[in-house]
Amino acid sequence: MLRAISAAQADFIRGGEPQDILHRLLAGVLELTGSTSGVIGEVLDCPGTPPSLQLLASVPREEDGTTWELSVTRDAPAREPGTPRAVVEAVFTSGAPVRGGEPGARHTFLGLPLESGGERVGLVALTQRPGGYDAGLIDFLQPFLSACGDLIAGGRKEWRRRYAEQELRQTQEASAERVRLLAERLRLMMDSVQDGLWDLDMTTGRVFANRAWIGMLGYDEGELEHTRDSWMRLCHPEDADESERLVQEHIRGAIPFVEREQRLRRKDGGWSWVLTRARVVASDEQGRPLRMVGTNVDITTQKLTEERLRSLIRTLPDIVLRQRADGTYLDYHAPRPEDLAVSADTLIGSNMRQAPFPKALTDKMFMHLGRAIREGTLEVFDYALELPEGREYFEARIRRSGPDEAVSIVRNITERKLSEARLLQQEEELRRHRDSLEELVRNRSEKLLKATIELEEQQAQLIQAEKMASLGQMAAGVAHEINNPVSYVMSNLGTLDQYVSSLSTLLQLQRELVSNPDGASAELLERMAELWKQEEVDYLLSDMPELIEESLAGTRRIKEIAQSLRSFAREDTGEPQLVDVNTEMASALKIVWNELKYKCEVKRDFGPLPPVSCHATQIGQVFTNLLQNAAHAIETRGEIRIRTRQEGSEVVVEIADTGKGMTQETISKLFTPFFTTKPRGQGTGLGLSVSYGIIAKHKGRIDVQSQPGQGSTFTIRLPAAQR
Repeated sequence: MLRAISAAQADFIRGGEPQDILHRLLAGVLELTGSTSGVIGEVLDCPGTPPSLQLLASVPREEDGTTWELSVTRDAPAREPGTPRAVVEAVFTSGAPVRGGEPGARHTFLGLPLESGGERVGLVALTQRPGGYDAGLIDFLQPFLSACGDLIAGGRKEWRRRYAEQELRQTQEASAERVRLLAERLRLMMDSVQDGLWDLDMTTGRVFANRAWIGMLGYDEGELEHTRDSWMRLCHPEDADESERLVQEHIRGAIPFVEREQRLRRKDGGWSWVLTRARVVASDEQGRPLRMVGTNVDITTQKLTEERLRSLIRTLPDIVLRQRADGTYLDYHAPRPEDLAVSADTLIGSNMRQAPFPKALTDKMFMHLGRAIREGTLEVFDYALELPEGREYFEARIRRSGPDEAVSIVRNITERKLSEARLLQQEEELRRHRDSLEELVRNRSEKLLKATIELEEQQAQLIQAEKMASLGQMAAGVAHEINNPVSYVMSNLGTLDQYVSSLSTLLQLQRELVSNPDGASAELLERMAELWKQEEVDYLLSDMPELIEESLAGTRRIKEIAQSLRSFAREDTGEPQLVDVNTEMASALKIVWNELKYKCEVKRDFGPLPPVSCHATQIGQVFTNLLQNAAHAIETRGEIRIRTRQEGSEVVVEIADTGKGMTQETISKLFTPFFTTKPRGQGTGLGLSVSYGIIAKHKGRIDVQSQPGQGSTFTIRLPAAQR
């Protein structure tokens, strides 16, 4: 057996097929063991598929590629005992050798796992050995089992290698096809681009260029040699050295890319201006450049336009400067070079920060320059400079001319400034004449002002008179409001007086006890206990705090009513104050509460409000008038809704009632002085008129919406105070 195994291994090393080698090994084992049938198979256990056994060698011979599914569930179909398939399923399920059948039995079998490197790779089944299978036979077969396991594992590795080689070939073929397609697409794309595109092999000097590059110089395909030297011969002699210098700087890493305006010779012998942009895209391990790609854009028309523009600029009397955002001067025009702050020979390439300007002026120039480039605005500003000839004034206008640059036009406006100074002097003379005329007007205006003041005083007296009239109408209700807390305060004080009388005797006995604690007699203590019980002192002590708290609450209510009346009745000071409208509305409600509480339910919806600059008593008077009118409009029982809110820069107050409402005719006369809908003797007709005047004086407005039988809504809008 060992010779057969050695021969099989040598055959496998020489490239023999594993299946043929395993067939020979199986046949040899069957002959040595006297078995009549057997199989060698490879276990296939892939995720997502049921495990199976692919037969590599079998006696009797099975068809090549035969695979047995290895059923490991309880409901697997039953196999005939002792068949190779039943044996391999038993070994696969247990993972250990399986043998059965005594010597002379009808069915004898032996199933063994095949392992390689600690991994189960296959199964062996031997059947129908006349003498049965014992443990000694299993030991005898170990070299055979190891050889079979190694052959199956080696076969797997060989299959994987071949599969990987096939995959690699397919990938290489697909990559080559993709490269061919990409190259074709790139060629088509480059030929369709209007700009010139080129690719330089820096090791061979060969150049690939699209049709646009060749065509912009008037050449056809094949008329130019695609080498770097032939292309360099097209460069203008004045531009070639600078172009080569920029390329070398880019290769050294000094600049990120090459950007150069240069002239190239056309086929007809003329020169075209070309903007060339290029960069190295590939380098070797030592950093030497291998490939450079770039674009050429024909800017001949642009250059001609720039030249015409320069000719136009040369006719301007102003200084024209072209600058980058960092302040670098790119170009200039100066009718008088001596007007430049920097020498004309060194201006281009220098920076604005190098100019002899004051720091504040330099910062100002950079601010306007940056804003013009960033936002595209026209920046105009003046500045003055102290020059040897004296102070000169200049005006600068800056406009963006590119993504990172702007054009500045600087004009000397000294003459204009002097003219403005002369104009100011003339205006001063006119001002003196005007002052004399204003003096004449002022004298006449004083009389008018005096009359206006008298009118305002009369209006204030009218407002105060209407306020006093309203206060007179409310007097009875306010008196009633004060009488209620006064009544129970007096009642509570009378009760407290009785309590004090009851406690005075007890307190005298306690004083005797305190003055002579050592001589206290039992009789004294008995009298105190009897008096304590007789006067119900426990009840008095518990009731007194409640009486005092009720009395304090009553006095606070009286104080609030008095303060509200005093605020309502006082005359306004000359200056408006910041007022909380919600607070003023609450104060007005306290004043008219006696008129409201018996006729209606008041619903409040006070929103957060900013302060209002106003005369507090006048606004309170408006609220009081509107609340009284709302109560008078309710005939039996109704509702008044008060809502405050902020809308934009206005404070809005709405007072709505469910009263009898008004007709449009009544609304049209509502704010007319002395107009009233109340019976004779019950109204002055000034309340709403005065209220309208107060709101208008505070730059607000008052509106009313009403229909007969549907109540009324008065809306007041006042401007919020500016913070």
